[in-house]
Parts: sequence; structure tokens; C-alpha cells
Amino acid sequence: MDIIQVVGIGLIATILALILKEQKPMFAFLLATVTGVIIFLVVIGKISEVIRVLEKMAAQANLNMIYLDTILKIIGIAYIAEFGAQVTRD
Repeated sequence: MDIIQVVGIGLIATILALILKEQKPMFAFLLATVTGVIIFLVVIGKISEVIRVLEKMAAQANLNMIYLDTILKIIGIAYIAEFGAQVTRD
């Protein structure tokens, strides 16, 4: 159900941003940014569940947690950079 909400929010925001972009580009930018934050807040609960499962699997595999932490930080930085690039491209 959550994925349907995320896709719906994304589609509605995209259509609104395309309409706004012609008349007020700044509002389209703000709409894209706010929508990204809203989508992030919707999926943050699921992301924390995935991280817990990964930590549990790493513990069962006797993997040093510093490696998992480093990989998760790299992935987080990559997502933030990609989001920033997409917003500035719009």
C-alpha cells in the first residue's frame, strides 16, 4: 500500500510541477523539493526496518559492524547527492 501512495504523490507532484513550471518556475522547484521530503518521510519507517534486518544479518555472519555502517553511509550520501542533482536539474 505504501508504494501506491508514494507513486501517487510523485505523479501528482510531477503533473503539478509541469503546470507550474510554465508560469512560476520557483514554485515548481519548491513543489519538487517538498514532495521529495514528503516521500522520504513516508518511506523512512520501511528504511529503518531494512537497516535493522541488514544489521541482524551482519551480526549472524560475524561481520564487523563498521563495514556495514560505512556502506550504509555511502549509500545515504549517494541518494542525497542524486536527489540534489535531480532537484537542481529541474
